[in-house]
Amino acid sequence: MNENIVELLLYLFENYIYENDSDELDEGKIQQGLTQAGFSSKAINNAFSWLEDLQEDVNSFQSISLGSNSYRVFTDSEQMKLDTECMDFIYYLNSSDILDNVQREILINAVMKLKTNHIDIDELQWLALLVLFSQPDQQQALAHLEALMFETDDFYEH
Repeated sequence: MNENIVELLLYLFENYIYENDSDELDEGKIQQGLTQAGFSSKAINNAFSWLEDLQEDVNSFQSISLGSNSYRVFTDSEQMKLDTECMDFIYYLNSSDILDNVQREILINAVMKLKTNHIDIDELQWLALLVLFSQPDQQQALAHLEALMFETDDFYEH
């Protein structure tokens, strides 16, 4: 199976996290299921590490105050990983209040921690969904993002 960590994260989200009401998932059973699905132990460990980092970022970034009038300028390394379409999508999510400024930074930080050279728009959409899902009380933002992703072909214009 392709060792793309984003694919593994999406598989994990769709098959274990999204429909699970339990606060505590059995990591051993999940790892076993991912192995049976064809993912390597290295990729599984990288995915779990990424999810742990995401939760740490969610917890630590909440104390950061970002002004509502601020404008985000992408660094050179971020521009290498995110093409113009991805950056426009992040701007759109932020300007549409689907992501607030802190969540935008959590998403960008999470993308930059992935061990991949480039993220495409489809992967970014799923990663944004994972970021929102990792935080409490984001049902409305999740619903808006899911509507953008699944209910229309022409989902945004910047």
